[in-house]
Amino acid sequence: MGAFGCLLTLIAPCLLHAQNGVMVIDSLNQRHGGPGPSWGFYYASCWGYVAPDGHEYALIGCYSGTSIIDLDATPVTEVDFIPGANNEWKEIKVWDHYAYAVSENQSQGLQIIDLQYLPDSARLVRTYTTLNGRNVARSHTVTVADGYLYLNGGSSNGTTIWSLADPLTPAYVGQFQTEYVHDTYVRNDTMLAAAIFGQGCYVVSLANKAAPVQIGVISYPNSGTHNAWLSVSGRHVFTTDETGFTAKNMKVWDISALPIVTALTPHTFNPSTVIHNVHGRGNYVYVAHYKSGVYVADVHNPAAISTAGTYNTYRGGGFDASYAGCWGVYPYFPSGRWIASDTQTGLYIFTFTGLAPRIRPSLLSPASGDSAGPGTTFRWQLAASQFEDPHWYEVHIWGTGVDTLLKIYDTTLALPSLNGLQDGQTYSWHVWTKDEYTSVTGLDTFQFVFDAGTVGVEPSEQQPRAFHLFQNYPNPFNPTTSISFYVPAVGLVTLKVFNVLGEEVAMLVNKSMQPGEHTVRFDASGLPSGMYMCRLGSNDLSISRKMVLMK
Repeated sequence: MGAFGCLLTLIAPCLLHAQNGVMVIDSLNQRHGGPGPSWGFYYASCWGYVAPDGHEYALIGCYSGTSIIDLDATPVTEVDFIPGANNEWKEIKVWDHYAYAVSENQSQGLQIIDLQYLPDSARLVRTYTTLNGRNVARSHTVTVADGYLYLNGGSSNGTTIWSLADPLTPAYVGQFQTEYVHDTYVRNDTMLAAAIFGQGCYVVSLANKAAPVQIGVISYPNSGTHNAWLSVSGRHVFTTDETGFTAKNMKVWDISALPIVTALTPHTFNPSTVIHNVHGRGNYVYVAHYKSGVYVADVHNPAAISTAGTYNTYRGGGFDASYAGCWGVYPYFPSGRWIASDTQTGLYIFTFTGLAPRIRPSLLSPASGDSAGPGTTFRWQLAASQFEDPHWYEVHIWGTGVDTLLKIYDTTLALPSLNGLQDGQTYSWHVWTKDEYTSVTGLDTFQFVFDAGTVGVEPSEQQPRAFHLFQNYPNPFNPTTSISFYVPAVGLVTLKVFNVLGEEVAMLVNKSMQPGEHTVRFDASGLPSGMYMCRLGSNDLSISRKMVLMK
């Protein structure tokens, strides 16, 4: 592990100190080089890595490289340091068990760091200054999403897109080069590109990543859009302005009717300091606000945002009146912890009252060793609230002739007729819990014996059937899905769809219905991507199911 002039200082006075809903539980100021000559920075961005067993690590960009910190140690401890070029701008993102580190110093290039051997060590396994004949020596920021790498600013000026099908050898796919792109956020086939020196924020379709298409632009006078984030519903964008003459607040935009963009009321945390980065998880946005430290914003209602918590990490230092203090935040650890990096005082670890830990689900049924066939229902525990902490599950089934992952947003799965399943053979299965940035295994692995003659059977007509709402199919869907339900007696039935704000967006059924199973079709063509709730009601009974629209 490299030392490079380490200075170790645990900032004891701030431990277990809370301001509003935010509590700092630990911190680490372990410098590697610096201060930088331009702004006096010792640290830059931070990110996180979660091992498959749930072990959590912080990654923080230091002046001379990347520090890797074990958050499950007491106190938190640096376990390795990967040297890089001396520079005040460092960014790191993670895909699978690899970290991708970039810098504005062209002698660093794109570093790929293997994290799978932690906590013993991390390993620098690749450094690229050119890839596929393209210059990747400098990047201002880096984004990773769904198996693609996005290099922003720096040598690329705009954004270049790289496939991580081979994570050690990124392959060029396409580019978005309208103007200088400072940072990007990507969800599914939508990219938000922050043009800090130009138009504002571009909304880009990545349906064809080889040829991205601009589908809208969030433009406003004197913009200096630094970064952007998308709400859970996909309807609202939150942006920050580090530069320019516009107010240094968090701006809010409704993009549900692109190319029309509607400005909502911005939220000001502290008008006397500069906002830097925002990152969303669920219905809260976590904010790095330079000399004001961190803020958490409640965005359940984007039209009426409130501040839910704050903590000031800044203790003085830096060469500029505006640009020092909290640089970055990472709120995606399943434990409910989140972190921030301060340019002067290093790493901070927080909890927040609105961020509940996820559990690692246990498997429920069928019991390990039971027989299962097409239609058998596999069940496991819920990891967290889908509304407050969006996530999904991947069911891994493997054995003779089969090795597959099945993605689902519910906690039940009817075993499909998978090619390769053989009668009488034993298969293993377990469940991963995943979100945009983390992937953690469940607590256990079960086996089942495949019996082609065992099928999921509906109750016979002689058996009483209860009021029931089945999971929509397909789910996720785009843009239509079928919703089935069963009513045991004549009565008024309602079937409604709500968005994550609790607003009714569709009334599918509102009439008296006969006993039996019914199916309706839901067309969500006019709605944005995101999580929705389908609610079936009759008399005093109500059942809800989560649905995911992914366009």
